[in-house]
Amino acid sequence: MIKALMFLNLINAILNVSYISEDGIGFMQIIWLILGIVSIVVLYFFIFKKSSQENIQINTIERLTEKTVFGSKRLSLKLTNGKSRDLAYLKTTAEISKTKKLLTKIGVN
Repeated sequence: MIKALMFLNLINAILNVSYISEDGIGFMQIIWLILGIVSIVVLYFFIFKKSSQENIQINTIERLTEKTVFGSKRLSLKLTNGKSRDLAYLKTTAEISKTKKLLTKIGVN
């Protein structure tokens, strides 16, 4: 979903920046240029750094990573292809500890 929206935003930015009036580059072209650059960065991040696979094979999981973002713990799986998969639905510390135990039991550090 985010990929499609960023792709549409990028196309819109390209179309808006490509139109330059006789007065030169205006304020709206600068805004669309910035939005286009942000769209490129977000697309790169979601295409090359994040995985959106529904089912992940155990042998493709390299390790479990834990981050603290705004005071809450976030878990993600680091995959062997260099991408990561966020475990976004873990909200409580009990769910996080159960997930850690399960992954340790199957051999993921």
